[in-house]
Amino acid sequence: MTTAEATDADRPTRILPRGPGVVWFGASGFVNAFGTGFFYPFALLFFAELSGLSLSTVGVVLTITALAALPGLPVVGLLIDKFGPRQVLIVAALLRAGCFVGFVSMRGIVPLALFNIAFAVGNRAEQAAVLPLAVDLAGKGQSGRWLALSRVVFNAGIGAGALVAGLLVMDSPSGFAVLGVANAVSFVLTALLYLQLSVRVPPTRTTASKAVGAVRSRPWCNTSFLHVAGANAVLRTSILVVETALPVFVLHELVLPTWTVSVLFIVNTTLLTLLQLPVSRFLERFRPGPVLAVGGCAFVALYVTVVMIGSAPRAVGLGVLLVAMTVYTLGEMAVSQAGLVMLTSLPPQPELGSYMAFNQLFVGVGAALAPLLAATLLDSWPTLLWWALTAMSVLAALLVLCLPRRVTWESG
Repeated sequence: MTTAEATDADRPTRILPRGPGVVWFGASGFVNAFGTGFFYPFALLFFAELSGLSLSTVGVVLTITALAALPGLPVVGLLIDKFGPRQVLIVAALLRAGCFVGFVSMRGIVPLALFNIAFAVGNRAEQAAVLPLAVDLAGKGQSGRWLALSRVVFNAGIGAGALVAGLLVMDSPSGFAVLGVANAVSFVLTALLYLQLSVRVPPTRTTASKAVGAVRSRPWCNTSFLHVAGANAVLRTSILVVETALPVFVLHELVLPTWTVSVLFIVNTTLLTLLQLPVSRFLERFRPGPVLAVGGCAFVALYVTVVMIGSAPRAVGLGVLLVAMTVYTLGEMAVSQAGLVMLTSLPPQPELGSYMAFNQLFVGVGAALAPLLAATLLDSWPTLLWWALTAMSVLAALLVLCLPRRVTWESG
């Protein structure tokens, strides 16, 4: 055992991940998320202004293109397994940079659709490849902390990008053009940061890449992985629905002040950024299946609260809502960590990229359907939305609790 390994082993409570490349990995993840956060709040307006199309048309195009990109994900998975996640991440970042140049340069529905399909493929490829990269970079017993770091820098980057965009972006064609160019630059910088990483490719993956013909990934035949991917997708969809629906429900149904929404999401983002690593470290002592189930059920605290506080005095309702958001956020941390550990532990390591790309099919469908679910129920049965989300939490818990006890995890 080397001196560095001995030191790390003697300090079991260490929270931050260690190892070569941790700074470059964190920086690349932050810059990538910063560009996404900078763009995300203004996405509909950005596309409508620069394409010359109506908001409703843009919404339909975005949904269709997000789904159209999904069939290409198995190929992305094979590329990750053959060439390594770092190379795929670099190409995905450059692809998205090119898409933003296209968004700014061309108008009309056809360029919008084509570039959005490419952009969606780049986004899904990035999300599929970043987990195998974290696993490859992590030392023995460190993968859980590297996976947690990937979520910390993602949440911090999204929050920082959205804050800066809110202060700097002007609601005009020229302002949105600057936004597009800034995003292209951010993704080029992300690619350059990934280039600095020196990845220790596991021997099993090296062997597999030399005999790709022998690798035939069939994640759809792995029942345990399907259970975990399904539960993870259901809970991820729930999170997206909350992000979309909670502001509308708080303002229109609960009739709370507009600043309430900002406070709720500031609490959520701050806790996710500051506590994800220590909470993940604490949760390593428990089996990830029950952790994911309990974390998903913690979401119900928020769902029940928004239904029940309608008749409460405003000050009381706001206080209870803040407590419920805190519980929800702790559940989100547990779901994130346990889900990542299980998703990366179940696949055969030579086929990890293919499994992560297959998982993105579940996540992509959920992401495409989340706005539709939120809009439909908010428009007709707003209270029913929260009971539907409660049922989704129970379903996710059942999926992971039904896993065979013989399944083991590499959670360190």
